[in-house]
Amino acid sequence: MKKRHAEWLKLTANTTSHPAPHPVLIRIFDLPGFETIERKLLLYTSARSELSPSLEFEVNDLSERTFGIIRNDTLFLLPIHYNSLHAASSERWKIEDEFNEHEDQYETSDATDDEAVTILASLGLDFNDSRGQPLRCTRYFCRQAEAAAKGLMGRMPDQAAANLEVWGSALEQAARVHMNKKRQA
Repeated sequence: MKKRHAEWLKLTANTTSHPAPHPVLIRIFDLPGFETIERKLLLYTSARSELSPSLEFEVNDLSERTFGIIRNDTLFLLPIHYNSLHAASSERWKIEDEFNEHEDQYETSDATDDEAVTILASLGLDFNDSRGQPLRCTRYFCRQAEAAAKGLMGRMPDQAAANLEVWGSALEQAARVHMNKKRQA
């Protein structure tokens, strides 16, 4: 996978489909709820990376709170009569062209986690953990994150709220350490 990513990066390094990378990346792991989802994905996903219905509900809820949309909102909806159309009809071709045009907007659709992290980093979102590895939740949030970052739909997470959350957590940790030292003295 690393070799494939290196080849992909080499081939696309000179082509930029976006303006210069954002100077400050929004670290997704620091946003409220993502640390919990990471732990649950580690513990409760199946061998084939399938989500239980309750975990899928939590992923959708976190996506809604963070990006304002869920994954299904980014998918192309085929008209009800699509399956009844003849394969060679111009209306069916038109619908298929619209589908392809819609899917071409999402670079992360068929990307591996490593590739998706690179794409999202160019859009201002950091989907790496503290070790520099892609988050387990990347595959469940990449389309929503890309849609929000490109302005297609949804909204970007608030950087100030993320920084405030990190600062608050650090302050709580420092207070616990201080109180433990005080109790021991």
